[in-house]
Amino acid sequence: MSEDDRWVEDGATPDIVPESARELVVLVESTDAAVVALWWWDGDDRRTTFAFDVDPTPPDDGSTVDVRSVEADRPVAPPVPLAAVDAVRPLPTAASATAALPDDPSRRAALLRGLAAHAPELVDVSVVLCLLTSTTEDVPALTDALGCLSTLAADRPDDCVAAIPSVHALVTDPTDHAVHAAALTCLAALAAACPEEVAPHVESTFSGLESSDSTVVTAAVTCVSHVASGDPESVIDATDRLVRLMTAADPTVRIHAAFALGRVAVVAPEVVRPDVASLARVVGDETERTAARLNATCAVGRVAGEWPDAVVEHLPTFVGALGDGDSGIRANAAGVVGDVATTHAVAVRRHVDALLACLDDDDSVARANGSTALARVAREFPETVAPHVDRLVDALDDTDALVRENVCWTLGYLRDDARTARPVLERVRTDDGDERVRGRAAWALDEVGHGGVGATE
Repeated sequence: MSEDDRWVEDGATPDIVPESARELVVLVESTDAAVVALWWWDGDDRRTTFAFDVDPTPPDDGSTVDVRSVEADRPVAPPVPLAAVDAVRPLPTAASATAALPDDPSRRAALLRGLAAHAPELVDVSVVLCLLTSTTEDVPALTDALGCLSTLAADRPDDCVAAIPSVHALVTDPTDHAVHAAALTCLAALAAACPEEVAPHVESTFSGLESSDSTVVTAAVTCVSHVASGDPESVIDATDRLVRLMTAADPTVRIHAAFALGRVAVVAPEVVRPDVASLARVVGDETERTAARLNATCAVGRVAGEWPDAVVEHLPTFVGALGDGDSGIRANAAGVVGDVATTHAVAVRRHVDALLACLDDDDSVARANGSTALARVAREFPETVAPHVDRLVDALDDTDALVRENVCWTLGYLRDDARTARPVLERVRTDDGDERVRGRAAWALDEVGHGGVGATE
């Protein structure tokens, strides 16, 4: 029988006792299994390791091998004497991996955690769940079992849903601080994969937002932000804590806090309204991470859409952001300025030049939002926009229909001051591919009169 054939005999996966280092290497390389179980003697103790690779130890005299274990801390210290290797077995299925696990809970959990990183398909989640509920006093076993689930959540979220109640129980009533931190981290990973399933349990993470332990805070705010992505209403009660985290030292914490606040603002802008000043400071801080600033502009934008007066005091911050290097921040800032202009055009009119610059932005949303703000200023204070008719006419060729429509609104509000735009408006009225733009061009033509260039009253 060849070395390759020794792995499988009548459908079984027998243990092999290699006779040489070379044979062991060939056996491992010949199997399709990503991981093999290796038993070896460490003095009087028989150890179990799940290995993903073995190599002869140079110089290759056939007496020792290097073993690469799935465990991060590699309990097998290379080189391993070949004579200590008791048996090797491929692990092609989750059932075979489970059968090879040692009885000791800590060793089982450590091997399962390693499997989750190297071959997640070999982990039987029910075995992990058993560890969570039966080893309540074994801290290493619990933390490794939770780490296993944290890794599995991304690849096999549906299989991990059943673990959520057990993980939640370890968050609310942990046996140890390390277990609490690991449970929060695990719940955050599950929330990233299936936020709607974690949402009913997210309130238990709120206290972690105030922890002095950075690991706990990071896990808690990450969990909250992921849940907020699908169910922002469930994290509304964490708003005050999230606002305080906007000044945390860890930029990752600030990013997640800002994202969650942005999501809360979508469904309950009134809750975020008192915190506009804090959010505006984040927007104006160019040393802050782009993601945090972007999420802060989103949150303020939701408030501005309902209560422009709550934002007008911070208008200079958002006008300054119109020239930001990030297109999302520019677009959101232009939206905030446009919302403020709805009722406070008097404050926005001094920033017409900055809004005109938006018409040259590479981002279509920034152009659309900037043109909206211009139209609202022109409605109330046409004299501040009238000197820029030529620039507005150029924008009638914009690729974005909303920009063209807004420009038509603006020109219409300028009335006789926009007479030089009549020839282009005529073309837009008849040739533009968007019905709304054609209709607004017709309205603008009526507003600017019929004199045309050089016409007399």
